[in-house]
Amino acid sequence: MRVIQINKFNYLRGGADKYFLELSNKLLAAGYEVAKFCMNDPRNLDDPWSKYWPSRINFETPSLWDRLRAPGRIIYSQAAKRRLTAMIKVFKPDIIHVHNIYHQLSPSILDAARLAQVPVIMTLHDYKLICPNYSLLNHGKICEKCLDGHFWHCFKERCFKDSLGQSFLASIETSYHQWRHTYERGIKLFIAPSYFMADKCKQAGWPDDKLRVVINPVSFLPPVKREPQDYFLYVGRLSKEKGVDILLRAIAQTDYSLKIAGSGPEENNWRVLAQELGLNHRVEFLGQKTPEEISQLLTGAIAAVIPSIWYENMPLSLLEALSQGCPVVASKIGGLSEIIEPGYNGWLCQPGEVSSLVQALNLAWQSDLAIVSQQAQESVKKYNWDCHLRAIENIYHEVIEGGV
Repeated sequence: MRVIQINKFNYLRGGADKYFLELSNKLLAAGYEVAKFCMNDPRNLDDPWSKYWPSRINFETPSLWDRLRAPGRIIYSQAAKRRLTAMIKVFKPDIIHVHNIYHQLSPSILDAARLAQVPVIMTLHDYKLICPNYSLLNHGKICEKCLDGHFWHCFKERCFKDSLGQSFLASIETSYHQWRHTYERGIKLFIAPSYFMADKCKQAGWPDDKLRVVINPVSFLPPVKREPQDYFLYVGRLSKEKGVDILLRAIAQTDYSLKIAGSGPEENNWRVLAQELGLNHRVEFLGQKTPEEISQLLTGAIAAVIPSIWYENMPLSLLEALSQGCPVVASKIGGLSEIIEPGYNGWLCQPGEVSSLVQALNLAWQSDLAIVSQQAQESVKKYNWDCHLRAIENIYHEVIEGGV
């Protein structure tokens, strides 16, 4: 079978990119012919198909030229559509599997596939399908207004990066593709990595027969003896929706130590907050760490902490921690509570509530970690790559054979 995997980045940037890269490699190892379609970027891994990829547009530190061409690229990229059309003619795929395409590639690529009569499936790594700002979060608070299908709430609330201009563009983009039924016509099936995400999509009007739930997989490392020390661990992006400020305030009400592995736009603000709370000697900001370094940190942690204030989908950081026998303290929100069983493989707290998080940290500290660690690892064994790949293969065959 010939498969094109599409994602805007071809390097390890976040959880969606990690999944995209690992799935591509697993399919190749299973005997599939796989080609990738991404945006060109100097950070990309080398790829023989990159000559077909559209040029880079920089949304992080945009030049004047990037700003001028951003609206066309975000709403409907003719260049991405043309280049994918050319690649399809050469590669002749049986199916296309789409991941994160917004802004850098745009949904125009779905028209390229539809016109070439190649079936498409899409893994939903965030809520962009039903929320212009991806997160169902409005200025730090959960917001479901756009589930009514009127995406101009984003513009009115200025909820995309607190920018009127960017919120306007995000509203136009989502409304435009809703009006022309780009996703309905272009995608045969959506894969949701959590039941929570599938339910939200249904609530927004997407039919049940368009959705399949397939939990994210985890790569199991060789067994390592856990030697918990005296710290809790946060691994992930340092951005507002992750709730690390709540975690810092909770740590300030205890005697515990915290290690923070990751980077992001809130790092400086949270360093200042840690200093203001007098946590300089108990909180370490470690920056970005390799998978091997994170594995070592998990080995020594009392528990990993996921204090999110947004509807987490199914973060790999959750599954990876549990797979190494590290229990998890997590917010009771999104897909997190589908995996965490309080007292068995971790503990849950109310999102955004410092006192509730303090209570969960105390329960973790007082637990029999030898037992909970073993249970943590057992709880995710069924989410291995072999089972996941079989589920994806079954979906590919179902779609190609016209089952959906």
